[in-house]
Amino acid sequence: MMTVDLPRPALSSRPEPTTPAPSEGRSLSRRTALAGGFGAAGTAAALALAAPSATAAGAAPTGTVGPAPAGGHHGGHHGSAPAVHWERGHLFPTFDRASGTVRVGDMRKLDGFDRLLLISLQGLVNRERPEVYLIADDVDETWIPDLPARTRVEKNALDLVSRYRRRISGAVVYDMDAPDTINLATTIAAQRGAVVATAQQASDHGLKVVEDLRGRFEDDPAAIYEYAIDHHWEKSTHKVLVGLPPTHTVEVEGVEWTELAREKERVTDSSNLGTVTVDLTAHVGDGEVFVRLSDSFPDDGWGPSLHHATLTVDGEKTADFVPGTDDEAEFLFDGSGSQTKEGLRFADGGSSFIYRFEVPDGAKAVSVDLELENEYAVSATSTAPTRVEPFSSFRDFAIATSALITWLPPSGASGSQFSELLEKVDPGTVYAGWFANDVDGEWSGVELCSTHGVIVVAADYFMNATVLSGIPASTRAKPTKPSRGRVKDRTYLTLTFGEGDNIQFCERHMRELWDDPARGSVPMNWTITPLLEDIGPALLHHFQHTATENDFLVCGPSGAGYTYGDSWPKDQLDVFTKASGRYQSRTGLDMVYAYSTPESGEPSPTLPDWVLESYADNVDLRGIMQTDEKGSISAPGAAVPLIGTFYPAGGVDTYREQLLAKIEEARGTGGAGGKGSADGKGSAGGEGSAGGPLFIAGLINAWSWTPSDVKELVESLPEDVEVVLADEFFDLFARTR
Repeated sequence: MMTVDLPRPALSSRPEPTTPAPSEGRSLSRRTALAGGFGAAGTAAALALAAPSATAAGAAPTGTVGPAPAGGHHGGHHGSAPAVHWERGHLFPTFDRASGTVRVGDMRKLDGFDRLLLISLQGLVNRERPEVYLIADDVDETWIPDLPARTRVEKNALDLVSRYRRRISGAVVYDMDAPDTINLATTIAAQRGAVVATAQQASDHGLKVVEDLRGRFEDDPAAIYEYAIDHHWEKSTHKVLVGLPPTHTVEVEGVEWTELAREKERVTDSSNLGTVTVDLTAHVGDGEVFVRLSDSFPDDGWGPSLHHATLTVDGEKTADFVPGTDDEAEFLFDGSGSQTKEGLRFADGGSSFIYRFEVPDGAKAVSVDLELENEYAVSATSTAPTRVEPFSSFRDFAIATSALITWLPPSGASGSQFSELLEKVDPGTVYAGWFANDVDGEWSGVELCSTHGVIVVAADYFMNATVLSGIPASTRAKPTKPSRGRVKDRTYLTLTFGEGDNIQFCERHMRELWDDPARGSVPMNWTITPLLEDIGPALLHHFQHTATENDFLVCGPSGAGYTYGDSWPKDQLDVFTKASGRYQSRTGLDMVYAYSTPESGEPSPTLPDWVLESYADNVDLRGIMQTDEKGSISAPGAAVPLIGTFYPAGGVDTYREQLLAKIEEARGTGGAGGKGSADGKGSAGGEGSAGGPLFIAGLINAWSWTPSDVKELVESLPEDVEVVLADEFFDLFARTR
């Protein structure tokens, strides 16, 4: 725990899976399907289908452009966004204090179309004065009693449209047949003072259509974003970039799946590669059947890998494809939870992918042959299990700041387009949101941003940024005092929940984990982002002030945002580490969890000396924990004490078994190395094969573990393994240099 300042008075009037190979690990994605809480009940709002006036794709917009956007070219204070302030030394803007009553709209029963309308309205309202808070799922409601603000719940969230009607210039209508126009519409709406809506919604709420994008663009994302950059970049803020998916899939309620095949053993080495034949005859509905492949052991990150699929109907092949090819596209119904890699498709953890196969009437025998490996579960249903809706979260921030929104895959043909956009901003600019292609997009996206000196902040599911930023709470804190304990001949273990760089994790899943009654029973570290000082001070304040003596806050990757320091231009990295130093000093975070640039199929490279020296020069640090998985990096005498994380993917039993095996190996074979060892043979600062202390920094998967699991693990360890918080761990570790 850290020492924190007293709160301000209450107010006056948010690792890449690789192709499996024997004996090679595959990490869970750093992300999870956070959209689970966003699956709206009810049906999609009706879209007006009246044909718009015919214009060529990419034609210039009609109408005049509204007031200058928030931030303009250099940020600042503009008449259209008087509540938005870009302060020197801060990466995110802050918003005026929410000085009056904050109106709360509950969107949990609304679909994505209505949510998009309301969140765009929220951005318009809150850029003048923060006063609208929206509930997307139960976590948003959980925060309300902890926010130092007066609130009033609206009986019907959609009534907010009429309440704030005078602040809306009209509606920008998007085209679901060219879904990336949702991002274009949001960018235009910010500049026109409008909401984002369907034509039907505009009619229902009496809103003038100020720009209609229907029929103007082909379904060509690259062309749509080229148009956005050419026509709207100069009117957008250059202080921040936003990346959001235009749509997402939502589970349809009431769909019943029947499991037809399952791998019952834990297989992580591809040793069960073979063909599984599944009889689908009894599961065909109205001329179609849906087949889902999911992870049979979601806690260890080794879900199904599909190499080939063949559908046979009455003895005739009607589908035959390899994943990732054009032949697959016709049958892939929902691949949003999966990745492709070298002729296979896989999904890990809670993710899955779904195929749709058409079956002629009267078919008597329907089966699918699936060439699969690792931990698979195959299920079928006759009902369409998901639907596509607009993705709405975090758009209030984009509208309030007038940020350009894109969704450009950072690799492949679109990578150059994304790169050109990154070249338009200064080093130290934030890219907030996420990347297309999830894990592949994460690694290539963060690397591309890093090479351009742009800082990534995972924010796509962050809610209410424009009001949380305006609810003041003290986030000032001081680091704990140095430990005076003596280094003993034992194993020191510190356990850390990852994902804290992710502001939506801090807002959403971290709060759920934090409320686990087992928290505080044993020592555990929590990664968190100091950027909450700007974009969610009340959230950071809550974690600081409710931490127990067994909770310790660690700065998430890799300081003031998610980046790969070794991919930055050497002459620019100080921009990032100086920003990290400022934020961490103010929030009392003197430890960093960091990433180096991943190399597919290779161990994580150790952060080079020049990166560590930049941290040492600009951030007051006790130490750095670096992604490693094998726990092989150990450098207590580096410019900043550095240790690699040990991460055995799996549940409590698997973790304990591999942890004890690592300790036995280090103690029995000399893998511990000598003092100050950085030979990659053990996370230790001991002397010799059996004597001296052994240091292990264990990483905990925040998506599949809970504090209750950590408690179970700790209580099952032998007495010669001492579990300590990260501050004491690094104080002891540094003494072994």
